[in-house]
Amino acid sequence: MSPDGARPDGAAGTALRAVKDAAIWAAVALGIFVPLIGLQAVQDIRGELRLDTRWPLVAVLVAMVVAGSLLNSLLITPWHERRARRVPRAGAAVGRFAAAFGRWFPPFAIGFVIVFPFLALWLSGVQGSVKWIDNFGIQILIYVMLGFGLNIVVGLAGLLDLGYVAFYAVGAYSYALLAKEFGFSFFTLLPLAGILAAFWGIILGFPVLRLRGDYLAIVTLAFGEIIRLVLINWVPVTNGYAGISGIPRPTFFGIPFNASDSGFAATFGLEFSPIYRGIFLYYIILALALLTAFVTVRLRRLPIGRAWEALRED
Repeated sequence: MSPDGARPDGAAGTALRAVKDAAIWAAVALGIFVPLIGLQAVQDIRGELRLDTRWPLVAVLVAMVVAGSLLNSLLITPWHERRARRVPRAGAAVGRFAAAFGRWFPPFAIGFVIVFPFLALWLSGVQGSVKWIDNFGIQILIYVMLGFGLNIVVGLAGLLDLGYVAFYAVGAYSYALLAKEFGFSFFTLLPLAGILAAFWGIILGFPVLRLRGDYLAIVTLAFGEIIRLVLINWVPVTNGYAGISGIPRPTFFGIPFNASDSGFAATFGLEFSPIYRGIFLYYIILALALLTAFVTVRLRRLPIGRAWEALRED
């Protein structure tokens, strides 16, 4: 058979396989969408339940699944196969792009997080930027720091620590209690809370020093649950589920972020706004996150980091 005659057979075979795959995916989609979406229990005004059906919606979803399967089989997969045959020529371009991306992305990312509060102010105004700076700035950076710390334990050392967040709780409650009951300042408690969390990590570390795998996971999970239950049930100290209220707000080196004559806005000749405290906290946490990232990268290159990696691979 000539090559021209073989091509339709190959195309027909590909189309047949695509139809078979689409039929299989349609059956799977029906099995999933019929009980989850097609049938709906609705309560009427008399409080009685009735079963409604939403077959048009199920048909649309199944059609989308079938269309996606056909698109993948007839267009995306052949395109990847053709691209794989051009790898030697395209590999150099991909390598150049990866090198350029690795060279320019870190400075761009650092520049973006530095100007992020002012960008949020410019795009959303003072009122709208509070949410962006707090939820999408401060909270994300806090979890970035937690992720870097967890990466040292799980990623470098290969130790499955399921109670890692308990140390975060220890540091947070230590800060709140010491600030409220003893009047420690923000910059005093910032390192002190971290030291106390690390101290509890050392206390837990000695008993489980020789544990590995599932046993370590069980012990650390139990420790996390113990901390959670203690914080919830020690109501005279932690106030239980309600949490600790009345925590002194952070200040700018002793200058409060309030509307008084000695406040931050009046001191620097600015109009009072609660956004200043959010921006201040954002840059404090950004500096801590960058410091955490730097320490993590340096640890990987130090002998102790290589020892942790060897422990993980052992």
